[in-house]
Amino acid sequence: MRNFGQCEETKKDTQIVLKDEGSRNNKSKFRLQNSGKTKVRVVEVDNCVITTGKRCDYLLVLSDGRELYIELKGSQVNYAVEQIIASIPQLTAERSTEKLGFICSTRCPISSTETQKLKKIAKKKHNLKLAIKNGEIIYKV
Repeated sequence: MRNFGQCEETKKDTQIVLKDEGSRNNKSKFRLQNSGKTKVRVVEVDNCVITTGKRCDYLLVLSDGRELYIELKGSQVNYAVEQIIASIPQLTAERSTEKLGFICSTRCPISSTETQKLKKIAKKKHNLKLAIKNGEIIYKV
């Protein structure tokens, strides 16, 4: 995994919270529970590493190499999936690395059937395990 310069910081906090500062209500949140205080690389992708085209909001790289792609969204879940998928080849060349995608939306207007279809496509084509949830997603390391 490459170095992202000023777009990256390393944190060891027990709680790492990412939220969309631009949203009115901050309902879309991702919380990493890091009870072991391991090093986590927090990369600001949107308007820092990638400034044009489709891109996710954040990338977290865990100490074991797992990559967490985070998109904080209002309601356009299909577009959020596209943003994460478009970000992966620009951020990593490692196909074998475990990749997890998280879409935190304020509301999810698509059906669970459509969500399952998106998850299957992401896994098959991009080796990406995808989680889609309204409100806050909590992931424990």
